[in-house]
Amino acid sequence: MSEKQLQGYFAFDDSDLIANKFGRLSPKQEKKLTSNDQFAQRFILGLTLFCIALALLFIYKVIVDSSSVGSWIGAVLAMFFTTLFGRGLFTKIDYSVEKVEGEVQFVKVEKKTGSISDPSYKRKTVSSYEMHVGGESFSNANPTLIDMMQGDIYAIYYVKGTKQILSVELLSKRK
Repeated sequence: MSEKQLQGYFAFDDSDLIANKFGRLSPKQEKKLTSNDQFAQRFILGLTLFCIALALLFIYKVIVDSSSVGSWIGAVLAMFFTTLFGRGLFTKIDYSVEKVEGEVQFVKVEKKTGSISDPSYKRKTVSSYEMHVGGESFSNANPTLIDMMQGDIYAIYYVKGTKQILSVELLSKRK
């Protein structure tokens, strides 16, 4: 596979690869990752504020009528979800660049969908591919890459916290 094909499949350029080789993100990669993170933070903040408002509403209903079981359940659930979503506001993703080298192997992974406990639900088998390199696995690999990369030795640069592939470098072709 040519270097330009690799860049096209994994959406990186020479400046990204050079920055990744030095263990850092390129400005373009940093901007993309932080903008995604900012969107997620705003979304979680919105959910948290909604749950706080809901919790206050149910707490008010409990104060007005303390015998209302529905209000108690609503208040407890709203406070639970406020706490759950609120924790997401303080979770930081590790965007450090990691490198793994090794022979590329693609593995087909099959999973069953649906509920195990619901016998009326027809479960389906869904398959996807994982790319394994040097002891690391990357999910949702593009199956069109199998013939082009299988067995070759690559250096893969990826985000530590999310395992998102940043750039790829061919080290040697299969023998």
